[in-house]
Amino acid sequence: MSSHLEVIGTATVPWLPPTHDFRPGLAALARRAEDNGFTGLLVFYDHMVLDPWAVAGVLLQETTTLVPLVAMQPYTMPPFTAAKTIASLTSLYHRRIDLNIVTGAAPEELHQIGESLDHDGRYERAVEYVTLVRRLLSSGGPVTWDSGHYQYRNLRTNTRLPEHLLPRIFVPGSSAAGRDLVDSVGHVAITHPEPVDRFAESFAATHNGSGVSMGIRVGMVARPTDEEAWAFALDGHQVDRASRLRTLLKRESESDWNRRLALLASEADVHDEVYWTGLYSTGRTGAPLLVGSYDQVARYLGRYLALGVTKLLLTRVDSEHDFHHTNAVLTRLGN
Repeated sequence: MSSHLEVIGTATVPWLPPTHDFRPGLAALARRAEDNGFTGLLVFYDHMVLDPWAVAGVLLQETTTLVPLVAMQPYTMPPFTAAKTIASLTSLYHRRIDLNIVTGAAPEELHQIGESLDHDGRYERAVEYVTLVRRLLSSGGPVTWDSGHYQYRNLRTNTRLPEHLLPRIFVPGSSAAGRDLVDSVGHVAITHPEPVDRFAESFAATHNGSGVSMGIRVGMVARPTDEEAWAFALDGHQVDRASRLRTLLKRESESDWNRRLALLASEADVHDEVYWTGLYSTGRTGAPLLVGSYDQVARYLGRYLALGVTKLLLTRVDSEHDFHHTNAVLTRLGN
């Protein structure tokens, strides 16, 4: 694996209420990810799944170095509650927790909680939110704040953390508002990337030289041969008319990356012989997949790294077999 690449997996989280004892599987995944050199696991947020902070506690309990990357949605808790939660878990386990700042891409969820802010307004609030959370985590004294969405008067939370345990801020998205957010308060800009040449002209061109790290979120289906990889990827795969209609509708999404992926999926299922939008078209994942032999996928990933990508967020890496095939690609990146 390239010494400059940080790999973060995804914690598979069930809908509420879980239909089985979920904790042993999550614990096993966390240990497996740590044993295979992953830096952390991304923990999702939406209305229907387990609370990401509870999941983060399990990840910390079951590992020694793994860093939870927790999806934080500003409307779910006030900044001082977020700071208390982060400081409490960090203090209990003496480990950093990173934050993936999400502002809401599902219109039905925003409608359910009466969210009145538009796309850019939610990003503007997120700048204020993250700024305030970081102040609460880094200030030893009371905090007074009266700007925009939040008002505090001499707020004392006792949440100051040492510098090395302060969260890193990951910001997904590729819109102008997302760029403003990551430029203002972020450490890592994340996107579901387009094929590498388009990525070079868009996301990479925007963020290279900006002072923040770049990351991409993809899945991989890699096998010893190209034929084996595609046979596995396409097994049972079928895009029906309803799926294609949903993809066309996504071209009108508020989310910039969603619009871009929907456009790609409408053009073709496969780009560059490796980049596949098939599972995105069927709604089984929000990220593209890289499909091919170990060498093919490693070469394609290497082109993203050559453009400055240093964070790789992977979907669908759960079982021992998944980690085996993933490592076969990652070890080739260092060659």
